Amino acid sequence: MLNEEEKNRILSEEQYRAEIRKKPKLKIDLIETITKILQGLAIIVGIWATYYAYQKQNKENKQRQIELQQQTAKEFRKSFYEKQFQYYAEAVETTSILATEKMGSEDYTKARKSFERLFWGKLSIVEEKTVESGMIRFNNTLKEYEQTPTDEIREKLKQASLKLAHDASKYTINVWVDSTERKNYNR
Repeated sequence: MLNEEEKNRILSEEQYRAEIRKKPKLKIDLIETITKILQGLAIIVGIWATYYAYQKQNKENKQRQIELQQQTAKEFRKSFYEKQFQYYAEAVETTSILATEKMGSEDYTKARKSFERLFWGKLSIVEEKTVESGMIRFNNTLKEYEQTPTDEIREKLKQASLKLAHDASKYTINVWVDSTERKNYNR
């Protein structure tokens, strides 16, 4: 059998092997722990990056929608102001004919029909307050002139036509011309 010294040596070797087995296990546990922590961090970073990308895309989409709405509104305003300008020009032309042509002439009769259509129709859609009041003033003066065609009332009719033209011009300049350039206009 084994003597005491051999037994102690075998026992020491077994203890040494047991210690060696324990040390790599600690390293493996440490590596596994670090790996799990890194995986967790990677998941958190992935979730944050996805959320950040979503927020950024959502913000860009909202900005594009706002820009599209602004562009649509701008195009609508432009077409509205173009129609308004067209109708104002037609109204000014019509009132100038009524103020200067002889009552009963062919041009006067056509202009009278055109004025009625403008006054009661399409001009009402786009006119602003000063042009509206100018049209009403001209209409009242026109009725007065047609009832009593005197030179004095005809002069009032011309002045009402001119006032309407100036009001339409002033409004159009305020809408279409940049504020720095408005000083170049006398109205």
